[in-house]
Amino acid sequence: MKGHVPTPDALAEKMVRRAFRDDPPSSDDRILYPGAGDAPFAAAVEKVCDAENWEYPTGLAVEGNPEHLERAHDRGLTHVTFEERDFLADDMLDAGRFDYIIGNPPYVPIEGLDKDEKARYKAAFTTATGRFDLYILFFERSLQLLAEDGILSFVTPEKYEYVDTAEPLRRLLTSDDLRVEEIEHIPEDAFTGLITFPSVTTVRRTRDDRDTVVKLRDGSTHTTTLPGGDSWASSIRDASVEDMHTGATLGDVTERISPGLATGADRVFVLDHDDVPPEISDEWVRPTVGGSQLREFDGPYTDSVFVCPYKNDGELAGEEELGTTLNWLEDHRERLEDRSCVEDGKKWYAWHENPPLDDILQEKIVWRDIDKDPSFWREDRGDVVPKHSVYYAVPKPGVPVDELIEHLNSPEARVWMEAHCQKAHNGYYRLQSRVLSDLPVPAEWADSFQATL
Repeated sequence: MKGHVPTPDALAEKMVRRAFRDDPPSSDDRILYPGAGDAPFAAAVEKVCDAENWEYPTGLAVEGNPEHLERAHDRGLTHVTFEERDFLADDMLDAGRFDYIIGNPPYVPIEGLDKDEKARYKAAFTTATGRFDLYILFFERSLQLLAEDGILSFVTPEKYEYVDTAEPLRRLLTSDDLRVEEIEHIPEDAFTGLITFPSVTTVRRTRDDRDTVVKLRDGSTHTTTLPGGDSWASSIRDASVEDMHTGATLGDVTERISPGLATGADRVFVLDHDDVPPEISDEWVRPTVGGSQLREFDGPYTDSVFVCPYKNDGELAGEEELGTTLNWLEDHRERLEDRSCVEDGKKWYAWHENPPLDDILQEKIVWRDIDKDPSFWREDRGDVVPKHSVYYAVPKPGVPVDELIEHLNSPEARVWMEAHCQKAHNGYYRLQSRVLSDLPVPAEWADSFQATL
């Protein structure tokens, strides 16, 4: 099976002990190792059972890679049968029910699947929606095989807790006959050489509706009630952020929240202001800012400019309108033609997307797309065209911009973002428009906008 990431022995043992904590195994119990790799969990089971003087459960390890299976056989484990088969194939449903299911399912995004695989999975799995990952399907298949009062323990990326693609999985995990007993966010470098933001999820098949225990990387522990298919981020990271809800959101008080512009060739289109050659007319030059520059300049005004062959209404200028600027673009034509947007039919000097200049060329708020300490700046000149690494929001008429920026930079808003935004690496957050549009703002700002209509 593609997407295999070896599980450290210490983590495998920790997960096995958690699975057996309340229900030590007996020889009558069955245990399943999906995507078994070279059997670190099966080895941990025998180690733990030997240490605690418990009987071995009867094990089945399923793995599609013969090389992994060969190494697994070399461990000399006695409680487990190894099978080379596709865990996601329909015939896996004939394997019966299991009292324990423990594993580290493969991480394979949809881009790693071929057309036939995508079609097969979408036909067979309710969780195969959007830009699904294989580990999500492993959850669904394993839950189909979990016995009454059985325990499942998986280590996976934590992002299933909040990304849109995993909404069907979250609904499944919070269905009437399942309980997520515990979610533990383990160190982000738990897998050597990888930054994965992993979490260990422990699920029991039961109608007991007790809360979920959450253990965070900072060492804190709390209990929470998971909200069905909606994002679990606020429930898991900080249940108190729900108190911020006012009935109004950032999306309610802005005309637009969007990422900046992608040209597909910033090395051509972006120049230092002092390096703009004389043949480029000022008409086709616009100030710009990138994510790192927002920090460097502590604001949106930098020494960088876009060569922007677009008119104020966002339409691409014709070659006859560009004058001598076209001559400069011609010097870079070979590079500009070697872009996917041109292959898709765009003009050779066009950008990947037409800039919505009627929205951009006005007062706005800008911020980095990925940030450790989210910060928001006012761009009140209304002439800066942000790069793709910068997001921007255009406030609606009547909304107090300075107060809005103060709110966005407040500790309360920071807590909300940490609870809801997808994590990147090294403690950074992705400050995407689809998430920030839900950020609560004072209700009176929405009322003020309505009063101007």
